[in-house]
Amino acid sequence: MSRRIVVIEPDASGRALLHRVLAAAGYVVEAFASMGEARLLLDDGAFDLGLVDQLAGDGAPLAEVRLLRARYPRLPLLVTGTMLSAPALLELLSLDVAEALPKPFAPPELRDAVARALRRAAPQQLASLEFAAAMAAARRALADGDGTRAGQALARAWTACPLDAEVTALEALRAELEGRDDDAARGYRAAIALGPDAHAAGPSPYEGLARLAAYGDARPVSAWPSRFAGVPLRVIDEPLRDLDAGAPTDADGPIIDVMTLALDEGSGGAAHLRAGAHRAFALVPCDARPERLGAALARLGDGPLRAPPGATFDVGLLAAARERARER
Repeated sequence: MSRRIVVIEPDASGRALLHRVLAAAGYVVEAFASMGEARLLLDDGAFDLGLVDQLAGDGAPLAEVRLLRARYPRLPLLVTGTMLSAPALLELLSLDVAEALPKPFAPPELRDAVARALRRAAPQQLASLEFAAAMAAARRALADGDGTRAGQALARAWTACPLDAEVTALEALRAELEGRDDDAARGYRAAIALGPDAHAAGPSPYEGLARLAAYGDARPVSAWPSRFAGVPLRVIDEPLRDLDAGAPTDADGPIIDVMTLALDEGSGGAAHLRAGAHRAFALVPCDARPERLGAALARLGDGPLRAPPGATFDVGLLAAARERARER
């Protein structure tokens, strides 16, 4: 089977030349001006080698190379350029680039460099790097509410490391956020079976099952129905304890349960909302630090904040953080 090469070359004539030489050598070639144009195919893991000009992209020299290495570490790279100085070559070495080829070069030199780059790929190490990058991408996508992009990243992670408990838990979370609760429940139970300690890296499949059990008639919504305007926000810090106890017995009307889910270091995307007849839920992609959670609460509504019995946080501090976020 022919090896597939993605060419990222900003110069149209250079792009056409590379395509012609490599296609004549028997490779399947897709040529683009930038990584952004190739994104969909790169996300699908369709290539055996990336051939990238050092000035590709809109940033500084090697910016596109750094981005490719960070997002697609399993893809071996061959970097070309007219300014491959000693410092640039040292950086390429640190980035684990398979091969560098100064411009100008003759077709035989290009063919030889491509063959060397393909031989130098280290499958096991690259698979480990690919898994880590794919998982980070999946977490970012879930925090941003992009289920399609999360699914693509999780498929990459599954290819690199099949039957991984954390991948299974994240796929279950994706199903939960999309309202496919039966799929989510099966996924969380599978994650527990694959690795009872999988929740250490998050998300916890046990907490996922607790959320599913608590939702009842609540279904995903894009915004709160009018009946939840100004209702109390109960901040849940121990889902396994607080959700199992059900809605608070002293609630004299609708209530919103708010839970945190730290998916990514920079998490701060939109909350995932569910609403039922008298109870709603918000799953916010951030950690429980007051400055982060306070900002999320400011976007959820102006109802009074409540804490369940045994809560370990200070409601007053959280309310103050919410007010500061509103004033910004």
